[in-house]
Amino acid sequence: MRPLRAGLKTVGSILETRRHAQRAGTDSLDHADRMASLGAAGQPVTVVSADGTTLHTEVFGPGDAPTIVLAHGWLCTSAVWHHQVRALSEHHRVVVYDQRGHGRSHPAAGDDYSSDALAADLDAVFGAAVPPGEKVVVAGHSMGAMAVVAWACAHPAEVSERLAGVALLNVGVEDLIRRSTLVPFPFPVALAALRSVLGKRILVAPLPLPPRTNPVLSRLVKAIALGRGASPAQVALCTEMFLATPTDVRASFGATLSTFDLAHGLPALTAPTVVVAGEHDRLTPSVHARAIAAALACATLIELPAVGHMAPIEAAAEVSHAILAPAGRGG
Repeated sequence: MRPLRAGLKTVGSILETRRHAQRAGTDSLDHADRMASLGAAGQPVTVVSADGTTLHTEVFGPGDAPTIVLAHGWLCTSAVWHHQVRALSEHHRVVVYDQRGHGRSHPAAGDDYSSDALAADLDAVFGAAVPPGEKVVVAGHSMGAMAVVAWACAHPAEVSERLAGVALLNVGVEDLIRRSTLVPFPFPVALAALRSVLGKRILVAPLPLPPRTNPVLSRLVKAIALGRGASPAQVALCTEMFLATPTDVRASFGATLSTFDLAHGLPALTAPTVVVAGEHDRLTPSVHARAIAAALACATLIELPAVGHMAPIEAAAEVSHAILAPAGRGG
């Protein structure tokens, strides 16, 4: 494992540049604008998963360029990759899709929101949206990164044939509730059982949400998912994606995440991999990234200062470079 903190330009300088840009109002696109900008340029691809679930999928960039596949996380949509699509599609063919039940994808045909379903969906995207025989870079954020690990676990013989490189962002593959710092009990060992019970109930509860964003909800989303320096536009995007996720989908995937354990599948992920963590990620703290990187045969660990759980939007430039790094691609 090779720690890499400033290799993607200089993390500190990029963060500072981004903060200045946000204060200047250059990150002012709202959720609808981001979705529209993605939809306007992308070429739709018909993708149907093994159980019949239809996945909204789009392709950006030159048709003959190397392919990058981006898989978003729980309570998000492909709009979370807005900055990466813009940065990478000039020299790469970028494929984005909405996870089942999210965004413009259909609900699960058989009400299956398991890790196996996530793996099957990614496999369907590979089959329908990647040219035959091409090795791709795949990047996953949070639950999207779990989908990548689940796919590798289900298709170990295909990893070397399909993947040129992997980027796993803001992810854990085991003990998600126990390692979360959202419930900062002072005695975690003594209260581990209580933490697990409360965490699972929160994840699986089909709690009703307000029909639109409000200041209280926005502050809650920022506290849970973003770093302190997140801009209002970033908070708004995350809040609106959260509200757009159907209640039953949120609860069903929450149940999957509450018991998710695929640490045993990591050895199957033999492609060069970059593992990215946010210093202030309370959902999947850096301890997850370090454990994942240590378990992989060919991994680079990047820990981003002052970044929360939403690295693709909080640290857009760093994430774009991290996606290109494992396969040695430029552009």
